[in-house]
Amino acid sequence: MDEALLRSQAARGGPGMLRIWERPDLCVVLGRANRVALNVNRPACEAADVPILRRNSGGGTVLLGPGALCWSLVLPVGPPDGLSNDVGGATSAIMQRLAAALRPLVPGVGVDGTSDLTIPGPDCARIKVSGNAQRWLKRAMLHHGTLLYDFDLAAIPRFLTRPERQPDYRAGRDHAAFVTNLRITRSGAVAALREAFGATAPPPEPPWATTDALLEERYADEAWHLSR
Repeated sequence: MDEALLRSQAARGGPGMLRIWERPDLCVVLGRANRVALNVNRPACEAADVPILRRNSGGGTVLLGPGALCWSLVLPVGPPDGLSNDVGGATSAIMQRLAAALRPLVPGVGVDGTSDLTIPGPDCARIKVSGNAQRWLKRAMLHHGTLLYDFDLAAIPRFLTRPERQPDYRAGRDHAAFVTNLRITRSGAVAALREAFGATAPPPEPPWATTDALLEERYADEAWHLSR
């Protein structure tokens, strides 16, 4: 659906949109270029029937499931009303707006690394509560990420290895010391997302035909998900 929304935005133009969703069961999602062998405990996933999937954006490998609120921001690129092609500037603006909307609920929330939301830890080290990734087309961009609010944190080291790429601020910490939940309700997280990005108007009809075509072409193919 995220890729279909990106393609639809590129084709139709007009205002962007915010999608908020949550998966009812666990799954691993690799970034487009991530390697299964370096990022996933495949035997553990197979033993527990946890799917290993791949998205068509960059970024690292994540574990999704109940308590991990997923959000997808699709925006126009280029004149007259879209973003410039300044990827770093756009990323910073998106993350700072979300951090500002969350700060009344979660004091100390900020942005570290390329696009991680973090909160202060007990030893003053920053702890990650949200990971994000992007994909850009000529006329549209997709920025999507997570907000952990009630996630089973113990499942992360069970199904994921240490990532092949790590931000400097992680300082070699394992998953248990590096990732935590926001002290926030699901409804509070949803409200903050809507406030951050001005998502008040009803969304357009989802591009079901494009979604179905992408499913048939790529996302229903296990070999594609495990191709690296």
